[in-house]
Amino acid sequence: MARPLRILMAGGWYHVTARGTERRVIFADEAGYLHFLDLLAAWVPRFRVQLHAYVLMPNHVHLVIRTLEANLSAAMQWLKTSYSMWFNRRVQRVGPLFQGRYKAEVLEGRAVAWAVTQYVHLNPVRVRALGLSKPEQRREGQGSSRPTPELVRQRLAVLQTYRWSSYPCYSGGREVPPWLTVRDVLTDGRTAGLAAQQRAYRRSAEMAVGHDAADAALPPAMGGLLRGGAAWLATQRQRLTGDAAEQGSLRPLTVRPDWERIRHAVEHVQGEPWVEFAERHGDVGRDLALYVLRHEGGLSLRAAGQQVGLVQYRAVAQALHRMQRRLVTDQRLQRLLKEVITCIKIKT
Repeated sequence: MARPLRILMAGGWYHVTARGTERRVIFADEAGYLHFLDLLAAWVPRFRVQLHAYVLMPNHVHLVIRTLEANLSAAMQWLKTSYSMWFNRRVQRVGPLFQGRYKAEVLEGRAVAWAVTQYVHLNPVRVRALGLSKPEQRREGQGSSRPTPELVRQRLAVLQTYRWSSYPCYSGGREVPPWLTVRDVLTDGRTAGLAAQQRAYRRSAEMAVGHDAADAALPPAMGGLLRGGAAWLATQRQRLTGDAAEQGSLRPLTVRPDWERIRHAVEHVQGEPWVEFAERHGDVGRDLALYVLRHEGGLSLRAAGQQVGLVQYRAVAQALHRMQRRLVTDQRLQRLLKEVITCIKIKT
């Protein structure tokens, strides 16, 4: 299985999630939660990480962090390994405790941090026992279902009393430990106005508990990797590296080449204008363009055929099948395809 995409940067904001293998419990009792918090206290200065929010759930962990160095992978490896070794020794088990590598969304910093930390802090409330299974969340978010006053009171009680969350530090209910940074989210780093912003944060979270509106403020995570505004997303795409064929999360983030760019690339490789070879019997140029439109441009069979002048669906399918067969053994055709794709990437 392909390794998840990573964007490592100094000053990067992340929402990180780590789950127990097969969704099993990773915190068996109070000692586990306390030990993980001790590890966080050591982790922050060791890796120069700013921890902005956290919640420890029985079988998974959410962290909102900012890396002052481009070391997220090293930091998470240390944290997960340190806790896993402690846990395994304590319960006399062997094998991985966490399910694969961690998941990390890159955030547009303070622009989305309020909404993301609120989402993280509401995790203890989003459980079936409180009427917030996945389907129930959708129904409440759509307004087709409303919780009873008693259910809202139960949710508020859980939110306010859950021990293994940074929410009380955001709501003003608990002193902020030195290894947790809340001012960047609440006051943009300013020292003034903290108490007022804590009250505003508490009101916002408690309103969300009543009708599950917390997700409404969250911009969608593009490709499951980037969360922020359109302008920021456009700049972050340039940081991505990887193979879109192997790493599915890269595909939605990759800007597809359009027909004009593909046509210019094929013309460049062919060494002549499109009109000179498009209808030439035996010439590979048209089918090459068709193949690239389909596999690099992401067009449907019908749309790709229309661009190269093939109007019948069956003819398009046959041309693509023919190209696929030839590419297995035809080294010249393999080289031409590689040259076309290279031209597309450098925008010839």
